Amino acid sequence: MKIGSLKNFIIIVFITACLLFIHVATVSEIKNMKKEKINKIEQLNEKLNRIEMKIVERQKLMAEDRIVSIAKDSLGLVLPAENLETIRVSKEQIKRIEKLVKEKYD
Repeated sequence: MKIGSLKNFIIIVFITACLLFIHVATVSEIKNMKKEKINKIEQLNEKLNRIEMKIVERQKLMAEDRIVSIAKDSLGLVLPAENLETIRVSKEQIKRIEKLVKEKYD
């Protein structure tokens, strides 16, 4: 009987050790995955900040005041005193003009 109970004790200790090892390995992997998740979130936030900075820079470059000042100073353009008239053109007229231009340059 002692041999059988010793055998059962060894099997139980072995199974417990295996389960404990699996538990420790799983907990360790979870910690590593959480660290990786935090790093990925930080990288994502950095990229989003860079995108936002580029959007702001683009908006600065596209600002009407900046474009108008460059047009006046560098190109010598002048803003009209009145708004320009709007000309309405139908799609058929545009197609005819395109056809004429193609015929002329082909």
